[in-house]
Amino acid sequence: MTAPALPVARLATADERARWDALVAANPGGGEVWMGDAYLGLKHREGRYRDERVIVERGDRPSIAVGVLAKRVPLLGEWWHLPAGPAGEDASAVLETAAAVADLARARGAFLLKIEPRTGLDSRGAFAAAGYRDTVRIIPNPSTIVVDVATEAAAGSAEAVQELLAKLGKKARNAITRAGRDGIVATEVPATDENCAALYRLLQETAEGRFVLRSERYYREFWQGFERSGDGQMFFAHREVDGGEPQLVAGAYAMGLGAKTTYKDGASVRAKAAYGASHALQWAVLRWANARGAVLHDLCGAPPADRADDKTHPLHGVGQFKRSFQPEITDYAGAFDLPLRPRAYAVWTRLGDRIARRASLALKKDPYY
Repeated sequence: MTAPALPVARLATADERARWDALVAANPGGGEVWMGDAYLGLKHREGRYRDERVIVERGDRPSIAVGVLAKRVPLLGEWWHLPAGPAGEDASAVLETAAAVADLARARGAFLLKIEPRTGLDSRGAFAAAGYRDTVRIIPNPSTIVVDVATEAAAGSAEAVQELLAKLGKKARNAITRAGRDGIVATEVPATDENCAALYRLLQETAEGRFVLRSERYYREFWQGFERSGDGQMFFAHREVDGGEPQLVAGAYAMGLGAKTTYKDGASVRAKAAYGASHALQWAVLRWANARGAVLHDLCGAPPADRADDKTHPLHGVGQFKRSFQPEITDYAGAFDLPLRPRAYAVWTRLGDRIARRASLALKKDPYY
């Protein structure tokens, strides 16, 4: 019996690039917004990366669409990043796809391939055996909480809204109800310059030195770019004030591709009077996800499952909030490096990566990755 041909990676044709999001959505697992046209295009336009669209042909099996972000390092060449990917039916299929992309990357002068597979923790050994090494994540959800937003009732209908609400945890439902009683109203809003500035101020208040924010320009271009492509939506929660203008108490941004949506950014004021605002806001996001036909909504980030109740974990509070909607945490295998040129990779890990990160923060006031 003839052995099946190994997968082969090639650059996408002009026709395939024109329908890129549909190809990504057809991947096993339903596709990832991080490999979609809007995200790859944004990273290219801001001058951070060169973007590529790669098709991995797998013989009788459906092809895999792989988004690539490539960054050049002086003297060493490029490293290729596959954000939230590559896709595959299981760890074995992911490794086959990644190997095909690695061959293409090496042929085009890359010294390193970075992957972030959506496989479980039990697949880590397979990646280690294939020569992959643990590395820092770039996409922000190595552990996360995924909410089922599919309904038997027609998406977006009143019946679907009630069905969706019933799926949520009791704590989330109670907080949503209380927010309504307290005059908090969450709505979809356009990503105007004014609204982007308002959401950015909320992010600054939330960060307060605990994590690094990119520039306001970066967020504005991100939010407005995804809105223009129809792949993103901004949300605000206001608290009604007797005799005055409604007070902005929380904001969020969500993205979508195919049957999946993803929470991207969010922040709220610290005032106790705004209790329930974040729940009301996420409830608006979940309704939006259902209305656009999504099956799953990723709340994008949580502590690992084995540290869910560890109060010392930096994401403990965020995790408790998100688990009120759905308690189960999904842990992915992690982020991995595959050295393509060992000597260049050694220089990168010993010196280059550290210099690049420090220089980006010092000179550009912006994270390198």
